[in-house]
Amino acid sequence: MPDQRSQTIKKVTIVGVMVNILLATAQITSGLLAHSQALLADGLHTLADLFSDFVVLITAQQAAKAADADHPYGHGRFETLASIFLGLLLIGVALGMGYRSIQSMIEPSSQQTEAYALLFALLAIFSKEFLYRYTIHFALKIKSTLLESNALHHRSDVFSSIVVVIGVAAQVMGMQNMDALAAIVVSVMIALMGTHLLKKAFAELIDTSLDQELVASIKQVILDMDGVMAVHSLRSRSMGGRGFIDTEIRVNPRLSVSEAHYISLNIEQIVKKQFDEISDITVHIDPVADSDHHEIQQLPSRAQLLFNLYSAWETLDDSDQIRNIHLHYLTDQVEIDVILPLDHGCDRHNSLARQIQQSVQHLDYVGKVNIYYAP
Repeated sequence: MPDQRSQTIKKVTIVGVMVNILLATAQITSGLLAHSQALLADGLHTLADLFSDFVVLITAQQAAKAADADHPYGHGRFETLASIFLGLLLIGVALGMGYRSIQSMIEPSSQQTEAYALLFALLAIFSKEFLYRYTIHFALKIKSTLLESNALHHRSDVFSSIVVVIGVAAQVMGMQNMDALAAIVVSVMIALMGTHLLKKAFAELIDTSLDQELVASIKQVILDMDGVMAVHSLRSRSMGGRGFIDTEIRVNPRLSVSEAHYISLNIEQIVKKQFDEISDITVHIDPVADSDHHEIQQLPSRAQLLFNLYSAWETLDDSDQIRNIHLHYLTDQVEIDVILPLDHGCDRHNSLARQIQQSVQHLDYVGKVNIYYAP
């Protein structure tokens, strides 16, 4: 349910906002007081997280909107665009932090980093690890690219805080420039994470296929279903973390339209039930193989064919008794089912049936003519 999905994203993100507000305040304050470049950089990173959380909240509300005339596939791309924005934000923060850290190494400060900075660096590790596990749990549960992006953001913070602990500890022990070096390492890690998010989001924007193993599994499920003779094609794409499938299947060409439609509905229900990643599936029914498409396209349309048939039958006695005609386009010929009244079937000579079959023999695109009787 879109509403429930939106509420879950909102709840998880609000928790992240509250934790980040407290943590950023503690990191920046302690970083300034303890003269730690790395801790201050980590605090600014947390501020960026806070900003991204607000972006997630706004985006989740937009992405949850139902499909409309202008957006027939829904608003899931809002999540993709937000992921791109978050990736760019991470890279921007990383560049700024890296530049500041390099400057501090060139022009080192005479102030010594205080030991208690380590406590706040450790606090950041535990806080961010909690946020990562909490967020990724719900991201996987509701298949949200946006929440997954935010979770990975939290995980990058964990590693960056570990680097901060190492750098601060080394600086406190008297090793020069280790605090600034730690800040540079953190910057590189954040930039790599931002690049990963951008790559994943751009892959979704250009309709990159879903995981090939997943696609193969879906194709096999469709092949195993009753009435499916072959799967001609199966295309997939992702939008806002949700998968979309377009597939073309081959069925018995003598099936009725209603039975073929039943098969397609059955495919949609079973695929979406077995694969949570799939949000929508479109099934195209094909009665012939791909190689036969050209021959079928050369056959006359139903309107033209009926005109030719009735022109051939108009001189027949009792031709007005023909109740219905079913056409079966089979490769290079059309097989015809003609429905006559039941009392004509009692005629031992079946004269009308023979005349109907013989009168269309000159039409080379007409194959077998089957005669059926109905009350």
